[in-house]
Amino acid sequence: MKGIAFVLLTSISVVGQVSGEVKTIVFDRADVEHCRVVTIEGRPMLQTVYGGTSVAVGLPVSTGDRDFRVFVVVRQTGPGKVEVKPKEFSALYSDPAHTRFGFYDKAAEVDKHKVRPVTQESGIAAASSQGDSGLPGVPSTPGPVDDKDRQARAQRMSDEDPNAPTREREEALEEKHSRSLPGSTVTPDELYLGRSTLRQGSFAEGLVYFRKPKGSKLNIGPRNLLFEIDIPVNGIVFRFS
Repeated sequence: MKGIAFVLLTSISVVGQVSGEVKTIVFDRADVEHCRVVTIEGRPMLQTVYGGTSVAVGLPVSTGDRDFRVFVVVRQTGPGKVEVKPKEFSALYSDPAHTRFGFYDKAAEVDKHKVRPVTQESGIAAASSQGDSGLPGVPSTPGPVDDKDRQARAQRMSDEDPNAPTREREEALEEKHSRSLPGSTVTPDELYLGRSTLRQGSFAEGLVYFRKPKGSKLNIGPRNLLFEIDIPVNGIVFRFS
């Protein structure tokens, strides 16, 4: 059974279409004018451009037994404006019934928890001072041995779980907002995609969580996939499957 990860990893085309009363644009890699695989901030993503609006989704990653996390980028390249409403986003799971997962407001959950006080032990330097061992709480630049160990560990994780590299990257982003020096904190509004109005030349990006329905007995493992993701923007559904 195919899934979003399968498309990204193998670059196999899917069928594109515009159908029904609600206009749906299905990602079709054969349509090189509107659809393509791109790299945004180091992530491989599927991108569709239609009517002056660009929507891109990254590799879905399971974050436990309930959620999938997806990096989404919406850009308005044409005239006019578009409304980005993540609460309207949804996804289908790869089970035979294609269970629909709804949007989960991770930012609201994070806002409920107070960020723990910054200490020298938990501080992470801002980008301009990374690797400077002269600053308190800033780890020194890893040596060759550390690099080799980290590379070997990453390779093992990748062999065991193809989503591991993406999972590590997203988890590092989420961790940064609660473990950083003053001035370099990433707020939930910056980390998670929120509701916004985009005008020509502007964009919105961030992590989006999809959670399985309450009472569902589905067991989600690290290798499980999403079958389809729907991103409605201004009455048009951008579908990635």
